[in-house]
Amino acid sequence: MRHLSTTLAAALAVAALLALAPAADAQDAASPSAVGQLAPPPGEEDGQPQVRTLTPEQYMAELLLQIEQGNNGAMITLGIIYERGQFGQDINYGKSLEWFTKAAAANVPEGHFNTAYAYQVGEGTAPDWKKALDGYLKAAELKVPLAYLRLAEIYLFGKLGVTPDPKAAVSYFEQAGAAGLVQAELTLSDLYLNGRNGVPKDDAKGIKLLNDLAERDIPAAINYLGAIYYLGQYNQSKDMAKSKEYFQRASEQGFGLAMKNLAAYYKNTGDNDKPNLTLALQWAILSVNFGQNNQEMGAFIQELRSTMKAEEIQAAETAAQKWANDKVREMNEAQARAQQERQEQAQAAAASGN
Repeated sequence: MRHLSTTLAAALAVAALLALAPAADAQDAASPSAVGQLAPPPGEEDGQPQVRTLTPEQYMAELLLQIEQGNNGAMITLGIIYERGQFGQDINYGKSLEWFTKAAAANVPEGHFNTAYAYQVGEGTAPDWKKALDGYLKAAELKVPLAYLRLAEIYLFGKLGVTPDPKAAVSYFEQAGAAGLVQAELTLSDLYLNGRNGVPKDDAKGIKLLNDLAERDIPAAINYLGAIYYLGQYNQSKDMAKSKEYFQRASEQGFGLAMKNLAAYYKNTGDNDKPNLTLALQWAILSVNFGQNNQEMGAFIQELRSTMKAEEIQAAETAAQKWANDKVREMNEAQARAQQERQEQAQAAAASGN
């Protein structure tokens, strides 16, 4: 599965602490699967059994019937099925592109985006950058958020044969952010803070974007601010207490990179300039469990263990296990509450319709 990439620097972590790599260029855009929701077969909505169920064959037949009856959005679903090889179908990029093209001809916004992607990478067809760019532009006209982000990357890096245009890139990043794509706002903040790819450096704009995201509880932005206050960057004064607060806050949301930074904070700084290796090891272990499982963290943990007493190591491991168990239970409970709320809303809507 391909995903929209980001120009975010690895400086979202504390580079001075754990020697993180520099930012990488954005890679390919999202696959067609990213646009257009693949509806489950009737009978599987929200995991709740229904009276009516369909076999994969019946589901495919019903999609074709819906298309005949004028449901053009079902073309996107069929395209995704062939792109993924689901519901008894083999992966067939040619058929996938055929249905996306039909959807685009019917002016379904996602059809333009998915067709553009196919032409960009040559999936089911020979690559055609002009058709790809035209498709993304049309999808953007129809307000597909991912099209804004794709075009932002195209103009930022000069892809698909276009001349790099930082102003156009910033405009599309702004439109993507306004459409709710947090990734676009994170990327734009990083571009402003570091003045990359022709985007003029503007610390005030970059910090404002991060603060706005932090107010919305976006963990990547919260962690980034923690790194900024730790290092005293971008016209912000060093503030160890604020740095720890941000790392802790992002960590509580299960953000592994913030846990990694919190571990480094306790190893190198600590509260009141007193390093705490037990807490450092606890958060290092948790960072691995939450996605930072790499050679760097392995060496970091090994170094900590080599300087700690056995009882300190045991205390850190026990605390990490308890925190992880509590977090999993909290997430499960939140998911159950959300599902209950959806069921109650559906029941209320059904009752009001009677």
